[in-house]
Amino acid sequence: MCLACGSAGLGGALPGKFVYSHFSDDLDLSPTRRLDEVIALSPEDMARASSLVSATYNELLQTASSLENEGYRRLMTECIVRPKVTFLDLYPTDQDRRRLFDEMVKLGFFNAEDDPDHVWPADHLTPQSYLTAPSSHNDFYNAFPGGLALTVAFNIRMADAYTQNYRQTYGLPVNRDLSVAALLVHEYPKVWLYQWQKDGSWLEEPRTVYDDTWHAHCIYVTAELMHRRFDSRIVMAMAAAHQLSALEASMDGRNVVAKWRGLERVAHFIKAAAVMAQVDPVDYGLLERRNGELVLAPQPAEQWVTHLADMNWPYAMGGAHLYTHELLKQVAADDLGISGDDLAGRPFNQLKNYVWSQLGQIPLYEILVREGHDAARKTIGRLVTR
Repeated sequence: MCLACGSAGLGGALPGKFVYSHFSDDLDLSPTRRLDEVIALSPEDMARASSLVSATYNELLQTASSLENEGYRRLMTECIVRPKVTFLDLYPTDQDRRRLFDEMVKLGFFNAEDDPDHVWPADHLTPQSYLTAPSSHNDFYNAFPGGLALTVAFNIRMADAYTQNYRQTYGLPVNRDLSVAALLVHEYPKVWLYQWQKDGSWLEEPRTVYDDTWHAHCIYVTAELMHRRFDSRIVMAMAAAHQLSALEASMDGRNVVAKWRGLERVAHFIKAAAVMAQVDPVDYGLLERRNGELVLAPQPAEQWVTHLADMNWPYAMGGAHLYTHELLKQVAADDLGISGDDLAGRPFNQLKNYVWSQLGQIPLYEILVREGHDAARKTIGRLVTR
């Protein structure tokens, strides 16, 4: 018996590519719009026209109202509907922000080639809401109006599953309120950082810790909740969401050498946030002094649930975005007559923002890989025509 193929003997016919189920013809899509109409739409127009975005946005509001912790419930609702970033009130003048920026550079948290206006853009008290905010950089994942709400609603569902399984399998008293609130609140500085531009793109996160653009929202929201004096449990969840399980593995002969870098990286995030919030992270209950160093203590299940549930992005980015972006480029040129500078400007940006917001990057990707290029192209044509 061939265990791999389930048939007796060797040398049988190879199975070929597996035929997965098809679903694109059954989709109930938004009415077809002309390209010029799509180009004229605002981010709010796109978000409100999308049943996908509207449903996930409303789901977040319902989820917020379900929390037992009154403080978390109010904070989560504020971040969805009326977000604001207040820790910058500690630095009311340009000179104040310059001094803070210089200190962050000196400590290795910011890049000296940047400037205060870049790392802390305007409108921190009056940003957009979760309804219109994209989830990531222009070339990452769920990169469309309402993508942030979609990302967070999905992650919260994942957290609920983790919480239930850790409770049922191990009998752990895992608190649901923490992971649910933390996953949403953790992302909310993006409504401020990802400001829409006239060409249909948006501002992106500045370089911060480790000199990359992945973590600005992480340290900013950690500073924000420190500034508001929220409990150390939810503040820890802000800092731990990204890197808690970061692993550096190497080989020593036949032996695997595993170095868990996550604990030191989370501590690094907390130190950066503490500088901006002007707090002592040890007194706050976030770090411990050990052998002359500020280190992270072992973290309970709630923190691991928050971290593990913030993990849909590899599929959404490495699969869905990677392939559907190129697909849309081809359809834009071949079917919709978008060419030249317009392929890098508002016409194409609006096309991809609209298609992704109405359908979702992942469903479009699944149509492409399950049903092929023609089916994906046809689906786009049902949404936008020349």
